[in-house]
Amino acid sequence: MFEFLEYFNTRQRSIFYRDCITYPYEFPIDKCMQKAELQILIVEDDPTLGRALEEGLKRAGYTVKLVGTAQLAKSALKLSVYHGMVVDCLLPQKNGVDFVAENVAAYPKLVTVLTSGIYKDRAFSGDALSRTHAKAFLNKPFDLQSLIDIYDTAFADTLDEAQEPLPQLYAKEQYSARDKLLAIENTKLVHGFDLPFIYSLLLDSQISGFLNITYDDGRSSHVGFNRGRIDFVKHPDVESYFGVLLVEKGFTTPEEVEEILAQTSGGKRIGEMLIENSYLSPHAIEIVQHEQMVIRISKTIQDASVKISFVSDSRAEPTVFIDAFRFTQLCSDWICSKITPEWLKSFFTHWFDNPLILSAHQSHLDMVKDLPALRPFMRMPGSQVWARPIHEIVATNKKVENDIYRAIYFMLAQRILRFGPKLGYSEGSDTKLTRLSSIWQDIQKQNYFETLGVGRSAKPSEINRAYHDLAKTFHPDKLPQSAPAELRNVTQDIFTKITDAFQTLSVPAKHENYVRTLEVGLADEILKAESTFEEGQRLLQQRAFKDARKTFKRAMTMKGRRSDTIIYYIWALIKEKRHRANRRELAEMISSLLPKVAHEDRHGAKYYLVRGMYYELTGQVQKAYMHFKHAMSLDPFFEDAKREIMFIKQNYSRPSKSNFSDDFSTVVTKFFKKSAG
Repeated sequence: MFEFLEYFNTRQRSIFYRDCITYPYEFPIDKCMQKAELQILIVEDDPTLGRALEEGLKRAGYTVKLVGTAQLAKSALKLSVYHGMVVDCLLPQKNGVDFVAENVAAYPKLVTVLTSGIYKDRAFSGDALSRTHAKAFLNKPFDLQSLIDIYDTAFADTLDEAQEPLPQLYAKEQYSARDKLLAIENTKLVHGFDLPFIYSLLLDSQISGFLNITYDDGRSSHVGFNRGRIDFVKHPDVESYFGVLLVEKGFTTPEEVEEILAQTSGGKRIGEMLIENSYLSPHAIEIVQHEQMVIRISKTIQDASVKISFVSDSRAEPTVFIDAFRFTQLCSDWICSKITPEWLKSFFTHWFDNPLILSAHQSHLDMVKDLPALRPFMRMPGSQVWARPIHEIVATNKKVENDIYRAIYFMLAQRILRFGPKLGYSEGSDTKLTRLSSIWQDIQKQNYFETLGVGRSAKPSEINRAYHDLAKTFHPDKLPQSAPAELRNVTQDIFTKITDAFQTLSVPAKHENYVRTLEVGLADEILKAESTFEEGQRLLQQRAFKDARKTFKRAMTMKGRRSDTIIYYIWALIKEKRHRANRRELAEMISSLLPKVAHEDRHGAKYYLVRGMYYELTGQVQKAYMHFKHAMSLDPFFEDAKREIMFIKQNYSRPSKSNFSDDFSTVVTKFFKKSAG
């Protein structure tokens, strides 16, 4: 804790303020900055006190650098932009007051605070304030909070008060478990796509308790955290998936499940009945419960606004849980299968000019670089050149813009990256015009909720905050006077659409009428998507695979589409190309598409068919065969799975006992049955 008590246990407030700052410049910092974007330089030769000041200001949310001499401070000022400076008056080699006085003309933008444990008379402090134009003079020992208050007050008109505490953590270099809990407690409304970051914060904190998630219709989910593991997930879902998972994992058969369901009585669960009847081992129950937990937590990632609250609670060590390693895989899958490109673009709008900086978990990058959310990005030339803003990365890789957004959001959620201060980054007019023109093309296709980046259940406060965040970025007045007319026009178009969205959604009567209009339109879109999907199914059954693939691709772009449409698209794609295209290239394409299937859609016969066809493409014939058998166990009348089994038997050597034996879970259960008998 860097000896806080030694220096800051007193409530003494020996502070001398200038009545006002009269030197001729306006406060220089951009409006609407985050605390983490404000940099403070500490010049203190006492290392213990210096570290204490550094830690305290960091905890308050500022970005801080500590140096011990005036010479090092001078070098630091040349290398970076600082907004505040805390200077000890008695420094080695050069007096602190002289140092500030010599540099005040060169750096008039600094909010300077002088400190001293030696020079305590009012005459000295008054002269020092006059010479340096410093904001305040603190006599040591002083209350740390008084220093923080000075900067909070000085920057009050600059700090963005609209942003919730939680998003500020994306830019913070260090934060404690307490900081995380406070951010969650003080952030009442979030988007469902923010939950991966929140889950990651709670897992990393090693704390125990329950995150309560409340949806607009009053339903709620509860996620339990137990010292770095998720050990409980309750989600309002009519499906338990238990029987399906038992069959899927090869622990039992559909017939055995039906038999037990017919006998179930006395409130006993299906798993208990299967164990009692020696159909199942207790170990199998834990495997299935884990997978149930995965499905349920995946269902909490929704395109909607939700209320959150956290309640601390201590519990015994769990036997079934999702650990940090498994969560990282799930986080990657959610970003690929759940989180929309439209939401990601909206999320990054506020951070577009902030450089990306390696953060606390940067050492994890090598371990996760092959996960689906990261793999395409990591293969881009120069992808790991950091300390540059997102707009630079996107500008050089425009064709894979969505892959960039997914990868960066994943690394932010995993705290591999964080946002740094803007530090004067700016785009050229041509680059900015290209970026804004792309945004304008997207925004014209969006409804007002999508334009503001909020869910349809968003509360007035959320709508207001979203509007102000976007207005800060897209207000035409933020353009330089020299901006070309074309850039001004497209910026005005975007700002007008944002303003129209806000003016409609912020008025209750207009909001209600707009939602009704959308619901009518959505009903039509759902009907169109369903009709297109059914057309694709018909073409697939007619073996018109190319036309089926195009039809499913069209259905995937429609609002109101079925979530499993991508499974049918992959199915048609493989059937169309596996005998005509380069199998390796096709396999790589399918490998990039499979993670986009939501977890709750990965437990049906169609998914196992598609997965089996992928394994056949990659030469993993045993896995392919087992997946087709699983598909048949889930749907005994699935003719396409039968055909794939025949295809394997005709095109590969006849399955031998060693190549196509039961999978491990089936062997375990069969052994258990024999032992029990």
